[in-house]
Amino acid sequence: MSSNDNVRQQVVGRPKKVSRQQIVSAALAVMEKDGFASLSLRALARELGINHATLYNYIENIEEVEREALDALRMRIPMPDRTRPEPVRQQLIEHLLAVHKTQVLYPKFCFAPPGTPTWRIHMTALASVLDSCSESEEQIEDITIAYNTLISLVARNAERSRVTGNEAPVATDLKILETLPDNEFQMMIRPHLRPGGASKKLTSFVFRLDYLISNLMPGVAAVDTSILQALEQEFGR
Repeated sequence: MSSNDNVRQQVVGRPKKVSRQQIVSAALAVMEKDGFASLSLRALARELGINHATLYNYIENIEEVEREALDALRMRIPMPDRTRPEPVRQQLIEHLLAVHKTQVLYPKFCFAPPGTPTWRIHMTALASVLDSCSESEEQIEDITIAYNTLISLVARNAERSRVTGNEAPVATDLKILETLPDNEFQMMIRPHLRPGGASKKLTSFVFRLDYLISNLMPGVAAVDTSILQALEQEFGR
C-alpha cells in the first residue's frame, strides 16, 4: 500500500469536526423539526451527520446545548425596557419585527407548548411588555390581551411570508384586490382608489403594527412618523 493510500485511509476514518456554532444551529434545526419541547443527543448527531458518541467530545450534556440554542434565539429578539432611551412604542415594534423574523426561520417558535423552555421565552417577553407598557395593575389584563393579539398577527404574517416566499404579502394582496370586479367588491376596493392611494396602515406592516398598538394599547405614547419610516426601511416593507 502506498503512502498516499495510507493518508487517504486516515482522512476517511477521521471523525468529522464540528464547531460550537454548528452544534447550536443543528440543535435549533432539530427543535424546529421535532418540536421545541425536547432535544435528544441522537437527533442532534443525526442532524450534524456524525456518530452520537462523537458528540461527547464537544458537549457534556444535551441540556447545555438546548440552553445555548434558546439563548441564541433570545438574542435575536430585543425586549422592551422602559429604562432604555428609545420610546417604548418604538421598542415594542422592534420587538414584534424581531419575533416575525424568528418565526419565519422557525415556524414553530410562536406556538411552543406551555411549560417548555421556548414558552418561557414568550413569558419573559410578555413580562417585559407588561413592565414597560402598564402604568397600573388595572392595565395588565388589557396589555396581555393586546400583546397576544399582536403576536398572533405577527405569526400569521410570518407564516404567509415563509410559505409564499414573499416578503410583503400584504402589498401583494392589495394589488390583487384592485383586479377584482368593482360590482362585487366595491367596498373592499374603494380605500385603494382614494386620491394618493391606500393608507400606510393598509400597505405597510410596520404602520399596521403602529395602528393596532394605538387601538389596543392607547396608553403607549405615539412616535414620530420618521421613526416608523426608518423601521419600515430596515424591515424591508
